[in-house]
Amino acid sequence: MPSARKQASSSGKRGAGGPPARSGFAATPTNPQALLAEAERLAAGNSLLDAQERLAAISTVLRRTPRFRLIQGYVCFQLGQLDRALALLQPLTERQDGIAPVACTFLADACHHAGDEAALGQLLQGHPGWAATPEGRLFAARLSSATDPEAAVAALRPLAEGRHPGQLRRMAGLDAVKLLDRLGRYREAWSLAQQVQRATAPPFDQQGFLAPLQEQLEALRCGDLEPFLPTAHPADEPGVGFVLGLPRSGTTLLEQMLDGHPSVCGLGEFQGLTLLSRELGEQGIGAAQLAGLSGQRRSALGRLYRQPAQRLADRQAAWMVDKSLISWMWLPAIAQVLPGSVVLHLRRDPRDLALSLSMAAIRPTGALGWVSSLDHIRAVVSTHLELVSLALERLQLNHRVICYETLVAQPEASLRSCLDAMHLPMHEGVLHPERNPRIPITLSHSQAREPIYSTSVGRWQHYDWLFGDEWEQLVTQISA
Repeated sequence: MPSARKQASSSGKRGAGGPPARSGFAATPTNPQALLAEAERLAAGNSLLDAQERLAAISTVLRRTPRFRLIQGYVCFQLGQLDRALALLQPLTERQDGIAPVACTFLADACHHAGDEAALGQLLQGHPGWAATPEGRLFAARLSSATDPEAAVAALRPLAEGRHPGQLRRMAGLDAVKLLDRLGRYREAWSLAQQVQRATAPPFDQQGFLAPLQEQLEALRCGDLEPFLPTAHPADEPGVGFVLGLPRSGTTLLEQMLDGHPSVCGLGEFQGLTLLSRELGEQGIGAAQLAGLSGQRRSALGRLYRQPAQRLADRQAAWMVDKSLISWMWLPAIAQVLPGSVVLHLRRDPRDLALSLSMAAIRPTGALGWVSSLDHIRAVVSTHLELVSLALERLQLNHRVICYETLVAQPEASLRSCLDAMHLPMHEGVLHPERNPRIPITLSHSQAREPIYSTSVGRWQHYDWLFGDEWEQLVTQISA
């Protein structure tokens, strides 16, 4: 079957990740099967770099076994190493055992993200047994959605409402929601979105999630921040840029545009900050304690981030750009241990943002547990704006504020501003994300393959009954 062999970004697309890799595994483990099981568990939890390291530790022992190749193929795909993922997964789809349908699902996901409809169609046709499974029916509906959205909705609804695993129900249901929205059936779309959210989203502890962010706000208001004053990044290492924003705010688009510059390499939703945050947490170091770190300790923490980032980068470049979904929570750490970083803060109309979040198949767990409710979304957006604005001001990070609406209306001016912050010249490639062969492994993958468009601006007006005065206050806050 033909494959979409394009360079993909390094990203964990189904949620803000679990802890990434640590070093120190033995080259010859005493229990390879146990490490393989651990790698599978970590991959399922989106701890992709951890999983990759476990696999590397047992590669010489198990690399030819089907289970190893299946897990490795999944991890490679999620990290954006698409060519390698396809090479690993395609042979597994021809097996006559329980691995084959799982490999078909992973391969279908890769084809879907690559926009390779021909390959997906051949996979469905060549594996009728898998095509009849709930997973196969999901991808068949996705394949038909462009030409017959009504039929696709009819195929997706039973998957969303049936007795299937929660994430499959969620993906099917929210796929149907997006199609209903496209068909102009807005009330029906919102009703189904709420039904899916209630059925598949776990409870979210809003107070517990916001408490450490409020503590950080207090530290920023009251702390002595002179040691945070900006310095240049090391001359012999690439600079680090952060495309910072909440999910669905345009971060994928901006990072994809920047990756079109020959001096910039996009890292996708890189998990380096998760590793850094875990290390700080284990040592009891919060925002208030960062200023007291020695230069040696700061350098060591910086290496925890930089080393896996540079291994993951697909080319040598003057700048690496990270669009991690948790970066907004860790600006004091960025200022302290990644000197010279550039922060590109994306803002979007909170009503459009909330609507997009409510209809996206984001896994509502961990750092993204708040996406399933408009009330939770409003609270997090408000905290995000307050925290980021104060942090950028107090930490004096080199930054630019980019409005999504301006980015799509005036892309050249927006990208010039971003590149100026990195002391890079303008380049034509940043204005044509659709020409970038890189494939972002993210929920916004299809949009990143298209020319810049503005049709998502003001989409909330189709759902104006959802947004009262409290949302107008957020609009004012975002414009401040």
